[in-house]
Order: sequence, then C-alpha cells, then structure tokens
Amino acid sequence: MIDKVSGFVSGLSNNLQGAFWLFMSVFAFTTMAALAKYLGNDFHAFQISFFRASFSLIVILPFLIKAGLSQGGIKTKVPLLQIARGVISAIGIMMGFYAIVNMPLADAQAIRFSSSLFVVPLAAIFLHERVGLKRTVAALIGFLGVIIMLNPSGNYNIAALSALGAAIAFAGAAIFVKVVSKYDQPITLMFYSNIVSIPIMIIPALLVWITPNLDQLILILLMAICASIAHNFFIRAYAIGEASVIAPIDYVRLLASAAVDFLIFGIIFGLNTLIGSSIIILSTLYIVRREAKIQKNKKQEFEQI
Repeated sequence: MIDKVSGFVSGLSNNLQGAFWLFMSVFAFTTMAALAKYLGNDFHAFQISFFRASFSLIVILPFLIKAGLSQGGIKTKVPLLQIARGVISAIGIMMGFYAIVNMPLADAQAIRFSSSLFVVPLAAIFLHERVGLKRTVAALIGFLGVIIMLNPSGNYNIAALSALGAAIAFAGAAIFVKVVSKYDQPITLMFYSNIVSIPIMIIPALLVWITPNLDQLILILLMAICASIAHNFFIRAYAIGEASVIAPIDYVRLLASAAVDFLIFGIIFGLNTLIGSSIIILSTLYIVRREAKIQKNKKQEFEQI
C-alpha cells in the first residue's frame, strides 16, 4: 500500500510531492499531539516525553538495522554536534509536551510556530548568515504575535512560557540541523535525537512515574509511531519541495489542532489565539518567501558567472 502511494506521488512535480508529504505530516503531528494531551490525563508531561523518545527509538530500529552501522545508519561524522542537538531537542520536547498537556493544542501549536522567528537571530549569531532589515522587522512583528498569544496583560502562565521555551529550543535545534544534515542522513538525526533524549528524560520521568496499563501502552505506541511518521514525512517534504511554496501547508496544523480542541476536549479557539497566531503565521511566511527569493537570486548570480 505504501509503495503504491509512493509510486503515485513520485509521478507528481517536486512541489506537489512536497505538499503531499507535508500535508500528511500535519495530520500525523496533530494525532500525536492529541494522543499526548489525552495521555496527559493520567501521566505527567515528563513521563510522556520519555515514552515518546523511547518508543520512537523502537519504531525506527528496523530502519537503523537496514541502514547498518555504516554512514547512513548510526555512524556520524559529527558526534559532538549530534549530541548537542539531541540535548537541545530533548529540552524542547519536554517543554513542548508540558505545553500540549496543560494548554489548548491550538495555542501550543501557534506559539510553536514562532520557532522560525527565533531562527533568524540565531542564524545570524551562530551561522553568520546575513539578515537584512526586512527579515528583522518581520521577525519583530512576529514576536508581537507571540506576546499576544502569551497574554497581553502580562499574566503569563507556565504552560505558555513552556511553549515559548520549546519554540526557542527547536529553533536552536534547527540551527544544528542545518549543519549536521550536510554530513548525516535523516535516519541518523532521528537516532541521535532519541538516544540522547532518553537519559536526559528518564530522571524527571522517574520522579513522577506511573506504570501504564496495556491500553495506555497501546496509545503510547501509537503516539510514538505518529511522531516518527510525522518527522519522516516532514523531512521528506522539505527535501523535495521548495520551502516558500509548501510552508503554508504546515499551518493547517493550527486548524487541525483547533478542531481537535473543540471536538475532543471541548475547548473553543480564543481571540488571543486568532490574532496572535495570524501575526506569527504572516510574519513567518514572509521570512520563508524572502529567504527563498534571496537563494534564487544567489543561484542566478552564480549561473551568470
């Protein structure tokens, strides 16, 4: 079945292929988040984070075995960078799950989208990328959306701040991905994300540990499968399609999260979420399209040499 779908999709243009895989990743991510929030009724977010990393490692084991110990499997050319990225990712995952469990999914996802805004200053500082005035202004406007999402009165709650912390951590991880992806395959990145996260997450998880029953274990496994599928589809989408073309599809995740909030958890989309998320999305889209335009101009200049 999967081979038939892949065969059909491969016949489409690159951007349509990227759009398809990103669309599929949206629903996998949303399902994972919904399962995590549901499990949050019985387990602490730290334990859910540990489950996610542990079971995700089990899910990708067959692919690691197939890839072998050579380059493309668990062998990496940049071990220290992989470990550093794994540590930052672990922090982001724990903070992200805390937000998912303790606030509406749509709110958590909207603040999570601000990660792209934090990539702008981090790329300038650590990758020495030139950031122009227009992208800087767009990022600052996006941060205004984040403030509105948190609460304009200044009454910030821990869950919202946790979502913001997750966005910053994932932005940092994205900087590392830009570097390590030049040396290692996606499956290698997924391996180190999980193998580094597990020892970091196990101590907080043990402090709040509740042994799951069989039904809960099935839900945990489904959550891990969705997380692995979503991660794989997301990487595949951006490897094939142009970011400026397919990026808007990822924002369907916000609508899907709002639908889950309402239909499953009885939570209604708030005005702060609507205004703040709109500002974040528009700012992020501008930055993505601006980056694509700059890269296109660089390519044209290179071809003229």
